[in-house]
Amino acid sequence: MDSKPNIVNFIGIETEAVPFKPVWETYNNTAATILELVLNSLPNVPTSSTRFDKYKIVVSSFLALAQTVLWKDNGVISIPKTRTNWSEFPAVGASIIENVRNDLLEAGYITQVPNSGQRHFYKSDDGKMQWVGIQAIYTIEESLYNLEGFTDAQWIETGRPTVLVGKYETFGAKKVRIERGLRKPKMPLRKMISVFGRDYSIASKQVKSLNTFWRQHPLALPPLGNQAQQYTSCATRVYHDGSLDSGGRYYSSYTNLSTQFRLQSKIDNEPVVEIDINASQPTLFSSLMGFKINMVETWSDLYTEVINYSVNIKALEDSDDIKRKKLKQVTVEIIGSGNANKVAAAVGTDLTFSSKFDEYGYYRDALTKFVPALLLLDTHYHNGSGFISFHEAEIMAATLTALMKLGVVAYPMHDCLIIKKSDANTALNIYRETITDYVKTHCSNSNKNVVNILVPVSIEEFGKDKIRISGSYY
Repeated sequence: MDSKPNIVNFIGIETEAVPFKPVWETYNNTAATILELVLNSLPNVPTSSTRFDKYKIVVSSFLALAQTVLWKDNGVISIPKTRTNWSEFPAVGASIIENVRNDLLEAGYITQVPNSGQRHFYKSDDGKMQWVGIQAIYTIEESLYNLEGFTDAQWIETGRPTVLVGKYETFGAKKVRIERGLRKPKMPLRKMISVFGRDYSIASKQVKSLNTFWRQHPLALPPLGNQAQQYTSCATRVYHDGSLDSGGRYYSSYTNLSTQFRLQSKIDNEPVVEIDINASQPTLFSSLMGFKINMVETWSDLYTEVINYSVNIKALEDSDDIKRKKLKQVTVEIIGSGNANKVAAAVGTDLTFSSKFDEYGYYRDALTKFVPALLLLDTHYHNGSGFISFHEAEIMAATLTALMKLGVVAYPMHDCLIIKKSDANTALNIYRETITDYVKTHCSNSNKNVVNILVPVSIEEFGKDKIRISGSYY
């Protein structure tokens, strides 16, 4: 194991970095006023209308993200200097971002953190020289935060790319990239269009139609710690391994928010709920492979059923809550690795499995007994990062489109729908019907046993316990 130094060793301070993305626009008059004020204070604002519009998007995005930086402990903003980092945003371009960075520095709005934006070399445990890259990060100066109405300015996320495709990586290349702190490489837009042609256009068009619909009904994110209000109305579908049939989940600014924080969002000034599939990945994988879970006629939660019927797990001293978390962790690791015979937990997880006996094996064996389809997992395609997430995302795309045709606003969160509380019943029925039809069609088209399943789901509302709704085969 390489003794990779912590970033703190190089920059001397612990920080919470907010990644810069040029995807934000003004949403209220206060934001427009502050944007104009800042633009007037910058030294090299372009005069041509085309470059000015791009420049304005970059400055707007900086101001929006500066609000997020403000309420974080030791907050900084990360603005990489590598030109390829901006290939995801061809409508803006690397040169405009560099111009804005230089102008913000010259105007005294940001200060680069020493030793950031550099490669730092160190010697690994086996004596080899390695390097870790630290993106350029910047503190934001009080002169910006002191602008009147700074936290009252409202911004909306609108400019995310519709589709991104990660380049194929070997296991070794991925390990080196992670060790060096580099981003997962994506295909440039021209390359995606060249390689995928019509398939790229279809995928992009579907996301564009959703973005247009969402713009009329933006998701109001929970106020930040400084009470700044932001909105989003766009998402990106991110595929894996140089393919449009691996991955494909939707990502947006709300994706990494905790569930209880995200549940404080609103749509059209109404409270939201989240609807998700219980034990989504093992349930979907089993169904798509033409298998039924070894379950009673109806069930609401696979994990609870496995724990209750496993003599070994029931005998453990942990609480039921801890047991469920451990079983879920084992499930995620097995599916993610594509290895149903995995023998130990991943390094660095919060949960600890006993080494005095094969506790990890207890959970693994109980899981595969209930979900025998997991024995078909592999490290190539039939795993969580490729096969399952792709079909999960395709189901989500079909559900979002069906709801949009009914005028029902829904935002995607992996296997979860974020919808207005008043639309919960409609969305619940459409989502389950879409899953049922999708599974039957997939099984039929791939010559597998057709599985008729009504999946178990949960409905969650802020501050309240989950409501679990049973599923069944029929």
